[in-house]
Amino acid sequence: MKHRCKILFLILILTNALLLAGCWNYREIDMLRVVAGLAIDKSETGDQYLLTVETVDIKGGREANMVSNTITVAGDTLSDAKKNMDSISGKELYVAHARVAILSQDVAKEGAVKVIDWLARNVELREDIEVLVSKESTAQEILETGSKTDQIISFELDKVLKNEKRIANAPEKELWKLISELGGDGISAVLPVVSLKKVNSRTLPSVMGTAVFKKDKLVGLLNDDDTKDLLFIQNKVFGGSLVQNGDGANSPKVSLKIFDNTTKLKPVEKDGNVEITIDIKTTVALDEIEGTENYIDEPGRLRLEQSAEETMRKSIENVVKAVQTKYNSDIFGFGAKVKEDMPGTWKKVGTMWDDKFKDVKVSVYPEITIKNSSTFSQPLRIGD
Repeated sequence: MKHRCKILFLILILTNALLLAGCWNYREIDMLRVVAGLAIDKSETGDQYLLTVETVDIKGGREANMVSNTITVAGDTLSDAKKNMDSISGKELYVAHARVAILSQDVAKEGAVKVIDWLARNVELREDIEVLVSKESTAQEILETGSKTDQIISFELDKVLKNEKRIANAPEKELWKLISELGGDGISAVLPVVSLKKVNSRTLPSVMGTAVFKKDKLVGLLNDDDTKDLLFIQNKVFGGSLVQNGDGANSPKVSLKIFDNTTKLKPVEKDGNVEITIDIKTTVALDEIEGTENYIDEPGRLRLEQSAEETMRKSIENVVKAVQTKYNSDIFGFGAKVKEDMPGTWKKVGTMWDDKFKDVKVSVYPEITIKNSSTFSQPLRIGD
C-alpha cells in the first residue's frame, strides 16, 4: 500500500512539473503590437466596417518614449477587419491593454449591439474598457489626434473618464455596465460623448455630453448641462459645481462647489398611473461670487439656496420632459425603480412602459445647503 502511495505521489510531482514549466499561451513580446484603443466606423458605402486601432510603439534609446500610431482596415464584419489588420500589420494585435472603444454615430444609429457583441466575445478585451460615441463625423479622427500631439489618446481619454465622477460633465460607461443596461428592464443605455476641441494651437479630445439610446440605437445627444441633470437623477453626482445667477435672473453669477449629493427616486401609483418623485439633497460651498452681494450672512445665504433650488427644479423637470417628448427613452431608470419598489405594478405596466414613460408625471424636490464660504467669511468690498 505504501509502495503504491509513493508511486502515485511521484506521478503527481512529475505532472505538476510539466504543467508549471511554462505558459500554454505564451507569446513573444516582439511579435505583438499593443493596442491602446479602438475606433469603429462604417465605410462610405455603408456595407463594411472600418476598424481603427491606436497602437503603442516604443521609440528612443536610454529615455524611451511611447508613441501613438493608428492603423485602419476595412472588413465585412469586425472579426474580418481584425483578421485583415493582423495580415498587414506584421504583428499580432494584442488588445488586453485597450482602454477605450469609440463608436461613430453612424454605427451607433444602426445598432450598437453588433459592436458590443464583438467586444464582449473577444477573450482578450477587459470588461472595464470604456465605450464612447464620437461627436465628430468619424470615430477614427479621435484616435488619429494622438500622432499629432505626442500622446496616447486612448490612455488620456481613460484618465478623463475616470475624472468625470468629480466634474459630472459626462457619464462613465464601462463595457459590462453597458451590457447590463442594454439587457435591463425599465432603463435605456447612455454613453459619454467625445469630440475634438481647439486648445491654443492644438486639437485635443474633449469628453462632454451624453449619447441617448433607445434599445441599442442612438437617438440623440444631450449637452453637458443636461447631462449633469441626468446624473443628478441617477444619483451619480460626486463633485463639480453649480453656477447660479445669484437670487435673480440679472444678478451676478455665483459658483457653488458640490461636496455631497444624495438623490432618491420614489414611484407611486395614482389613479392607475405611475408618478415619480425625485428628492435631491445637495451640500455645496460658495466657491466664487461675482460682485459684492452678501451671500455669506444667513439672510443672503437662504435667498441663494432658495434661488438655486428653484433653478435646479426647473432644469431637471425640463430635461425629463424633453427626453420624454423627443426621445421617449427611459435613460433615467424610472421603470427599473418601479420594478424594484412596486413589482406588482410593474407586472401590469412593464410590457407597455414605452407608451407609459412619455406621460409619467415627475415632481422634483431639491434641497441645497450651503456649507461654508471657503476661506473668506465676508464678501469682497471695493474701496472708494
